[in-house]
Amino acid sequence: MPSALVSTEIAIGTLLVAALLVLAATYLRRRYIAKGQPLTLCGFRAGGSDRWHLGLMRLADNALEWYTLGGVSLRPKRRWQRQALLLEAPRLLAPDDALALLPDAYGVSCTDRVETFELALQGPDYTAVRSWQEAAPPGYNVNVA
Repeated sequence: MPSALVSTEIAIGTLLVAALLVLAATYLRRRYIAKGQPLTLCGFRAGGSDRWHLGLMRLADNALEWYTLGGVSLRPKRRWQRQALLLEAPRLLAPDDALALLPDAYGVSCTDRVETFELALQGPDYTAVRSWQEAAPPGYNVNVA
């Protein structure tokens, strides 16, 4: 009987260590992705699709970057250049189209030179993205320190 107890303790201990490793990896990935820039929860939907994908959005110097919420990738899944990005007027998402983790989110239709897509953002996040886009200095690839 003691061997069954030891086996159970080892199994529970292994599961706890695995859970702690997943939590630590998630935290460290989020910290690395942020790099001191604003990072927010955002929904993404490709043009013509009905399915939202949750992710993290970062306002980098010259691009809007979207990362998947789960996974280990440190590279953005989508990246749109600031000068090519066009944001439409926001609209409140219908209850049947809303995301559970983003209550009272707005859908924003967006286009760049290649694709049409939609972002789901909460009010303050939309304001931040709009301000970021409109504050771009004139010219291509201009960095202002």
